[in-house]
Amino acid sequence: MEDLVEKVGFWGILACASIPNPLFDLAGITCGHFLVPFSTFFGATVIGKAIIKVHLQMTFVILAFNEELLDRVVMLIRAIPKYGPTISDPFVELMNHQKATLHNRPADGLSEGGIVAFVLEKFVMVMVIYFVVSIVNSMAQSYHKRISKEKLKIKS
Repeated sequence: MEDLVEKVGFWGILACASIPNPLFDLAGITCGHFLVPFSTFFGATVIGKAIIKVHLQMTFVILAFNEELLDRVVMLIRAIPKYGPTISDPFVELMNHQKATLHNRPADGLSEGGIVAFVLEKFVMVMVIYFVVSIVNSMAQSYHKRISKEKLKIKS
């Protein structure tokens, strides 16, 4: 990652930001370490995430939920000798279940397996709140320390 950021710069950051992967986090940390200018990092990130990645994901979703394309994929899977129907039937079942889940939202807010999702959602919310509180606490301590130093200078 270090070589990518140092040698390739903008284009390397753009490549990391364009594909959905955890390398972008590493690229961001590396850019901070090597003091890459904010404009270079931000420009590559905006172009990579807002233009390239969004359009790649949009294309995938459109193709994934295209009935004709899915029917062709199922036919190709069924054409596999010996194992085709064994593989294609669960695939069709999974896709139909996913469509039903996306189209029919439960009224109580809990989906299938909702207890786990609900607990994880609350856990993440508590972690975010803890993070914000710790930032505010750290800022308050820093402010108090600075004020105390100024009072000591005035007394001296």
